[in-house]
Amino acid sequence: MATASGGRTVVFEQTQVTRHIALAETAGGFTVPDASGISDRHFEGIQAPGLIEGPLPVIFFRTRHSGSPRFSVRLNSTPLTQYTFANDDTRSWHEIIPAGALKAQDNELTFAVSGTGSVVFGDVVIIYTSGEITVKVPIVLSNQSFA
Repeated sequence: MATASGGRTVVFEQTQVTRHIALAETAGGFTVPDASGISDRHFEGIQAPGLIEGPLPVIFFRTRHSGSPRFSVRLNSTPLTQYTFANDDTRSWHEIIPAGALKAQDNELTFAVSGTGSVVFGDVVIIYTSGEITVKVPIVLSNQSFA
């Protein structure tokens, strides 16, 4: 915002819409470590079209666990949360994502577990602010004729 002579305020209007990224493959939940013993799960290629700086994004997810595991969540190289379970609780989490951690393209979200037991994560959603009000959808052409 700038002030012009004569006391008038000059403003610039910028499109800002809230968008969400729902990781569909997390809807049923996923366990870490998995049956083969792998202690982390990576989600790669996460896109945030039109991401703008300013309002901070937020991540939401739920957990349940067995034993006394410790877990961490990382977006790209930025740690988002770490927690060690002490009792049998199912929880929903929401964490503010630090400025600059979410990129417009090619994000990687990692859930890691250590200690005894396992964690089931699910319903992972990231909410962010976008400067684009439309979404680009690829057009798929077919050789089929329509009757």
